[in-house]
Amino acid sequence: LLNKLGYNARANIASEIETFVHFDSDSLVIAISQSGETMDVIIPLKKAKAEGAKIISIVNVPYSTIQRWSDLSLEVLAGQEVCVASTKAYTNQVIMLLKIAHELGHNSMELDKIPERIERTIDHNEEQIQKIAELLQDKKDIFVLGRGISYPMAREIALKFKEVSYVHAEGMMAGELKHGTIALIEQGTPVIALIPNKNPEMLSSTKEVEARGAAVLAITNEPLQSQYTELLVPKSDAAEFAIYSCIIGHLLSYYVAKLKGLEIDKPRNLAKSVTVT
Repeated sequence: LLNKLGYNARANIASEIETFVHFDSDSLVIAISQSGETMDVIIPLKKAKAEGAKIISIVNVPYSTIQRWSDLSLEVLAGQEVCVASTKAYTNQVIMLLKIAHELGHNSMELDKIPERIERTIDHNEEQIQKIAELLQDKKDIFVLGRGISYPMAREIALKFKEVSYVHAEGMMAGELKHGTIALIEQGTPVIALIPNKNPEMLSSTKEVEARGAAVLAITNEPLQSQYTELLVPKSDAAEFAIYSCIIGHLLSYYVAKLKGLEIDKPRNLAKSVTVT
């Protein structure tokens, strides 16, 4: 969104940022951490500060290390996160990023309507989500497709299936399917497609996997009148759609994990605050 507004902005994985980014006094780093103690974020922040960069943090825990090191800190106020998956904090952090983009000129979003639209998303879809979860609980692989700002949401949804449902899931740029991964699509393979505003490229990619036998679940903000299973979220800007589609994905992974009898708040091998590198 910021690049579309003319800013030279890029998203980086914290543990890899030192490999790809040079900081200087003209740099602004937006650091995102639920706990404010994530070591993979703290280490590059030390370098960024030493090289003169300004730091804005988006955290959920006040008085944390990352907040104290920041020139400006934005608290998401999601409340205590018990669950390792941090769905509350994640959703609020994304909304905070959208707020930043809105203040810098991306004005097509209706941020004040997000809370009510999230409620509608859940109320309208939760019963059907539970039925879909029954179909997904025994699947070994799930593919989640997105484009543009929906691509990070596809990654997040896939991560939640891995973290709490113990299902191998892959979040992909839909346009990259044809370069290899489509070879894994066979009869009955679950594919979740994030389709905002009847995006023609997403519709084309979805038809490609359908033609190869995929069982398509379309998360969309406009009825597609297709043969896909559809979950409908409120009509909105594509950036807002990303929030609502992610809520659907979180609920799907939750109900799959619940059906499998898994420890949802404390998945195996994971820690609430990652303070090691």
